[in-house]
Amino acid sequence: MAGLSFSYTDDQEQFRQTVARFARQRLAPGYRERSGKEAYPMDLHAEMASLGVLGIGLPGEFGGTGTEDPIALGIACEEIGAADVSLAAAPVTIGLTGAQLAKGGSRAVQQRWLPAMIDGSEIVAFGLTEPEAGSDAASIRTTATPVDGGWRLSGEKNSVSHVHVASATLVYARQPGSERSAGVSAFLVEMDRPGVSTGSFHDMGQLPIGRGSLHLDNVFVPTENLVGQEGRGFAMVMGHFDYSRAAIGLQCLGAAGASLTESYSYVKQRRAFGKPIAAFEGVSFPLAEHATLVQAARLLCYQTLWLRQEGLPHTAEAAMCKWWAPLVAKNAIETCLLTHGHYGWSDELPFQQRFRDVFGFQIGDGTAQIQKQVIASRLIGPEARDR
Repeated sequence: MAGLSFSYTDDQEQFRQTVARFARQRLAPGYRERSGKEAYPMDLHAEMASLGVLGIGLPGEFGGTGTEDPIALGIACEEIGAADVSLAAAPVTIGLTGAQLAKGGSRAVQQRWLPAMIDGSEIVAFGLTEPEAGSDAASIRTTATPVDGGWRLSGEKNSVSHVHVASATLVYARQPGSERSAGVSAFLVEMDRPGVSTGSFHDMGQLPIGRGSLHLDNVFVPTENLVGQEGRGFAMVMGHFDYSRAAIGLQCLGAAGASLTESYSYVKQRRAFGKPIAAFEGVSFPLAEHATLVQAARLLCYQTLWLRQEGLPHTAEAAMCKWWAPLVAKNAIETCLLTHGHYGWSDELPFQQRFRDVFGFQIGDGTAQIQKQVIASRLIGPEARDR
């Protein structure tokens, strides 16, 4: 255990300070106003890109950092999440889709899309979930029928983040007649192709990210738009979910940490019965309890990213991060809101907005039930699954 360390390296700490300063100065002041609008701020997205947070782990020849750097991704998500939890989703989304293009995209697709994703000028959305294939993603029904020069895609995706601002979507579709994960391939689908249309959902939070549907009506995509091996698309993306789930946990915990810090200051200033309300155990103890849980979840997330960095198994740990960290964050923010009383309930303070934004991350990228099934199957074995 002599090599065990809980400290950032000098480079990591410098990166953390840079991102934290940007988040505090550029993102935090407009968080509440932005969060009430169904419009994604591409100007701030590009500013984040200038810090390098959208190119983490993507090829250096296209402007990325090169080698996969899980800890840096976690730092970026946590620090941005403290200022604007919705914008903190950008490094995760770009990292998820960008990694697939970097690993399996044709040269033409890489040259066209990776530089634009890394510099923040364009977004490629991620299209896996369908109306009847959410957590059971292997049951997707969107089809990719081979034709001369490529494929014809037909079907519907929903819960596609950033679809209203994306220039393209990475779509997962199966060859007709195939079953479960076998036969599923990934395709880069430009949003201006004939037969592509979108719809939108009106949610209680995460409005700038947006959650929409993608309709594909016999959409032609050329051979060069296949990403990865034909029929191996599902396997290609599953490994990256273990990476993104810990990062999602940290973006939520960043929002919770900011809420707790604000509450510490408030309870020292707010007075009741002749003393600061921090003197009452009914006020201070809940904050202490949530601070403990936030720190424990935070360390779990960073441990998972460290395991990723070391090339060690981390599927169970990633699933733990995904079901637990957003829940811990949501509960902490709720307590902070209540601590502020009627002020916390108003839109003058950020707690109600953070609560709604963080709440949604309990659903996206796999529900708690699915994550617990993953954990059980890794720790107990296949007997833990329904046969």
